[in-house]
Amino acid sequence: MSETLTIKISQSFWDFTKEEWNLLVPPDSVFQEYEFLSGLESTGCIGNSDWMPVIFSARRDGILLGVLPAYLRRDSYGEYIFDFQWANAFHRAGIPYYPKLTVAVPFTPVTGSRILLSLDLNEEEKTNISSLLLQSLLEYGKENDTSSVHILFCKEDEQKLGIQNSFAPRISHQYHWFNKGFANFEEFLSTLVKDRRKTIRQERRKISESGLTIQTLTGDQITEEHAHIFYEFYQDTHSKKWGQAYLNRKFFIEMHKNFRHRLLLVLASDPSGKPVGGSLNVFRDGFLFGRYWGALEHVPNLHFECCYYRLIDFAITHKMERVEAGAQGEHKFLRGYEAVPMYSLHHIYNEQGRAAIESYLEREIVMERENISAYNSQSPIKSLREGT
Repeated sequence: MSETLTIKISQSFWDFTKEEWNLLVPPDSVFQEYEFLSGLESTGCIGNSDWMPVIFSARRDGILLGVLPAYLRRDSYGEYIFDFQWANAFHRAGIPYYPKLTVAVPFTPVTGSRILLSLDLNEEEKTNISSLLLQSLLEYGKENDTSSVHILFCKEDEQKLGIQNSFAPRISHQYHWFNKGFANFEEFLSTLVKDRRKTIRQERRKISESGLTIQTLTGDQITEEHAHIFYEFYQDTHSKKWGQAYLNRKFFIEMHKNFRHRLLLVLASDPSGKPVGGSLNVFRDGFLFGRYWGALEHVPNLHFECCYYRLIDFAITHKMERVEAGAQGEHKFLRGYEAVPMYSLHHIYNEQGRAAIESYLEREIVMERENISAYNSQSPIKSLREGT
């Protein structure tokens, strides 16, 4: 197979067609779809000095069989698997940490396939092509004087393959909601301890009595006006909490134009029809991802309704498997989301730096697994708390 396989490096998603690229994207990796990634590039959110695409692809007889989209980075912002301490240690030692290579969805802390492969491949071919792409990634990083290569929020099987290809594993955690075949929201609540059921019912009742109208919008229900509204929400959240925003208005318009079939908007409006707040979410098949939240007015419990409860409602109604609501977690945990491991991979070229970081990662993995177990032992989900 390798005799007729061609590995190529591209600097733009426009070197591929939407049709050939999307054939490789599994349902649980919707942010790797062509419309999303090329939309980031076409609107200038990536392709600048912070996120330069370096896309490794494998073709046989002109047919695209695998891609590994990476980015040349000159900082670590927008990655959510933090390595700032590593960068500081390198700086103190007089060793450059940037540039580095990162394999992730820019600004998007969600799990998914980081190596996209043709469904027509058998398991041996998938392993071989994945390994070739990983080795090409490592060779590129070394030849271009990067300090390291990082593969973030990958799947567990990708982590195992990465270990076989000179990467060190890392584990962090998030909080995800899992559908246990619930018929409705009340049935989900029945799986929680009494005090949490009571609190959640109170929070939802207060929103229902607030006078707000809350819409759940998908597909062609979403207009370009909504793109502008949610950009304002996004800007407001970043100005209050996160500082500089990563995305621009053009990107939200682009998502309405080419990606609205994947969007779920939860929009709250006051009695006059004025938008007050809401969440922008992305879904495909059985997987729903909460992404951007914003509110122009403070309404108690509105965040929980728009970012958690309406997503759970939607997932139950559409028999979806999982809801991921992104980074951070105390509020999610208290509302029935489970602590789960997040997997990443790291290759450090400097030998001393690699030895120190890998030693740290070994200890961190043990700690994180203990943390996940401890969190779930205190979960409001009765079965997790009881260990059943």
